[in-house]
Amino acid sequence: MTDAIFIRCGFRSTQTKARAATAQAAAVQASKIRIRLRSFETNHMQSACDKILEAAKATEARVSGPVPLPTKRRIFCVLRSPHVNKDSREHFETRTHHRLIDVHQPTAQTIDALMALELPSGVDVEIKL
Repeated sequence: MTDAIFIRCGFRSTQTKARAATAQAAAVQASKIRIRLRSFETNHMQSACDKILEAAKATEARVSGPVPLPTKRRIFCVLRSPHVNKDSREHFETRTHHRLIDVHQPTAQTIDALMALELPSGVDVEIKL
């Protein structure tokens, strides 16, 4: 009961400080970079994945992926002629391919190498630390 009162008042015991320090050290060691890639073209996506993997492995970081995520399909239905023949329609689709790459235990050199990459146009990259 007294520990709860000290924590509420803002005082910390030495045990609480030690737990906070070990939790912070574990968070630093367990850090990872999560990279999500999106593209309409699979060949652009593959070349971007290869470049990211080369850059991460050159700095001796552990890499898991690329993991293929489900492809999203958007289908558009369009009338063939603007004024007549409502029954005659065309269907167009766009496919968005997704990949996920995790870089475990990155160093400062790993982050610099990933930021300096020249990836193909048409590939959307989302990086979370």
